[in-house]
Amino acid sequence: MTDYPEIAARFARDTAKHEMTVLLDDGLYRHLRFMNPKNSEYWFEIVTWPGSLAVRGDVGDGYVFTRLNDMFEFFRSDRRWGINPHYWAEKLGGGRRSVKEYSEARLRQLVVERFVEDARYNGVPAGTGKALRTWVLNEDLSDEHQARNVMEDFAHLGYEFRDDVWEWDFHDYDDSFLWCCYAIQWGIAQYDTARKAVAA
Repeated sequence: MTDYPEIAARFARDTAKHEMTVLLDDGLYRHLRFMNPKNSEYWFEIVTWPGSLAVRGDVGDGYVFTRLNDMFEFFRSDRRWGINPHYWAEKLGGGRRSVKEYSEARLRQLVVERFVEDARYNGVPAGTGKALRTWVLNEDLSDEHQARNVMEDFAHLGYEFRDDVWEWDFHDYDDSFLWCCYAIQWGIAQYDTARKAVAA
């Protein structure tokens, strides 16, 4: 599982005053709304029917997951470990690629990791780290195509990236999808807490 603390913190701020309204609770058919009663910022709904869970609202495009007959059970299974965007994205109709976007931060992370690995196991010419900072990491890498060209063109005293940089994956989950992952997990926990209170 991957941790996204900045998105978790944003989700906590965005939903700090949210309350749950149960619009439908009939077995596998559920319709839950979460929103601040004083305004509609960052409201969201979780809707389930056999084999599917949809999350929608003020959260981007919305997403539909399909896996188990009771999708609450599917999302509850990961509760102890936090969100699991990599696995959960497999359950979307469009798959993982549908919720990923180019990430300059991911590119920079991979460049540094690859350089450290090469330095540790293969050795690199003196000054390569400085050259890498100057000619790659200090560049504007906000455009994926341009960033790949910068990396492909990088060479210092015979050192260059060993494999085809066009094969590297510089994509990460978009913020909207991650926010919705936290929303699903939190929303189900709110629902479970409310049901336990009613049963007591």
